[in-house]
Amino acid sequence: MLVTDYKSILATRMLMLAALTSLLTSCDEPNLQPERATTQNSEVGFTASIAGSYAGEVSGAGALEFLPQAGFEKQGYFFLADGRGIRSHGVTFVLPRGTTPGRYALESPPPMDIGTVASVRVDRDMGDAVLSAEKNTTGYLDLVEFPGDGKTLSGAPVKGSFDFDTEDKMGQKITVQGEFSFTAD
Repeated sequence: MLVTDYKSILATRMLMLAALTSLLTSCDEPNLQPERATTQNSEVGFTASIAGSYAGEVSGAGALEFLPQAGFEKQGYFFLADGRGIRSHGVTFVLPRGTTPGRYALESPPPMDIGTVASVRVDRDMGDAVLSAEKNTTGYLDLVEFPGDGKTLSGAPVKGSFDFDTEDKMGQKITVQGEFSFTAD
């Protein structure tokens, strides 16, 4: 009899353990789901406000590319932008090889020096032409997270903010403020 009761008790305990495990698992799943959604939705992408002669908003997923042979002397540099292709308004940073997290003064380098200092260009799609502003730039780019040279860009977090003034080729002033937080693809 003792053996039968022991088997019965053991079977009951096993069933109770399975039921408890199933209950705990189902209770945990709803709590994990919002955390995953929050993590995925925590990316801001790339946003900016443009005021002045190119007034508008910039909103994109964010893009980071490293071009190892770019530049006049093939020194290589990074492109950091709100997106790829033609957009109604766009902000594109050119960052030199060796860029790491930190604060960078934005400049307007001569064409032969693009990629040797941190610079930025603001574009505006006019339908049949794209106007660019990148002259007499002053301001800052703050990089909080940046993968840098020799690191895999895919999956790397990219985060920062910026505040700068620049001019178009006619000397009209443009003020831009924004932030970005995305994962490079």
